[in-house]
Amino acid sequence: MPQVAPEEFREMNFLLYCGAATQIVFVIVVFGGGSVAGLCLVRWSVPLDRLQKNHEVAGVTFGVLGAFYGLVLAFVIVAAWERFNQANADALREATALESLYKLGAAFPEPMRSQLDSAVLEYSHRVIEKEWPQMADNTFNGGKVGAHELWATVLAYHTADSREQMLLDKSIDQLNLISQARGERLLYYGEDLPSVVWMVIYLGCLMTIGFSYFFGSNVFRAQVLMCWFFSILLGMTILAILELAHPYQGVVTISNEPFRYALSRMEAANSYKMATAKAPLQATSRASDQ
Repeated sequence: MPQVAPEEFREMNFLLYCGAATQIVFVIVVFGGGSVAGLCLVRWSVPLDRLQKNHEVAGVTFGVLGAFYGLVLAFVIVAAWERFNQANADALREATALESLYKLGAAFPEPMRSQLDSAVLEYSHRVIEKEWPQMADNTFNGGKVGAHELWATVLAYHTADSREQMLLDKSIDQLNLISQARGERLLYYGEDLPSVVWMVIYLGCLMTIGFSYFFGSNVFRAQVLMCWFFSILLGMTILAILELAHPYQGVVTISNEPFRYALSRMEAANSYKMATAKAPLQATSRASDQ
């Protein structure tokens, strides 16, 4: 079962459906403004001289905490990037297998050829026109319609000789690739980072920013700017993790361009096959006229 973070650790998921400008403004206002407000509250309630007495101990502790949290963020963002790259590779693999299956269909006799062509084209159009927009809106239900028609078309065919059996075996190999890539696509669509990871990310961010309040600078404006920039950097990093962890929603998403490219090549091959099929008929018609 996919591990989905509970609601208390998914407050920022709404940013996936906002534009890049809105995301940046949110990070600046919430992370930057919130951290500066917390710093002002601490400086208002704690005298500067008391904060400066803790610099030596607080500096060592803050260095350890910052290094640990930096390692956590680095590990998570690399893991999220690998998920994103794998989802992109799966989309390319699924589209390539569809094109290969379509080309194999040209070697089958009628009516198998037309049935397989129709099933592959229908599947490709559905992925591009329905599934991809639904995945972007987080409304996709992958359990209802899949590659069932493709499997039914191929498995229902009875071969007549060894050549057709070889074609059928190759078609089943491509169908296996399509089903595997589709299954991984649905997995990455429905799966989020584990809730414990989001808990560490958000609580670690609060602790790291909050620990910076233990320092007291004689120039308060300089400390405000340092805290503001530091918290915005953390916010942008968390936003990048959020985007990469959801490869089909947000500003940075997996493109359906591999399917569009495969579909254009299939349609071009279909035009070529139609022209090739018409040529013998035209030659026969000219011979009968003579």
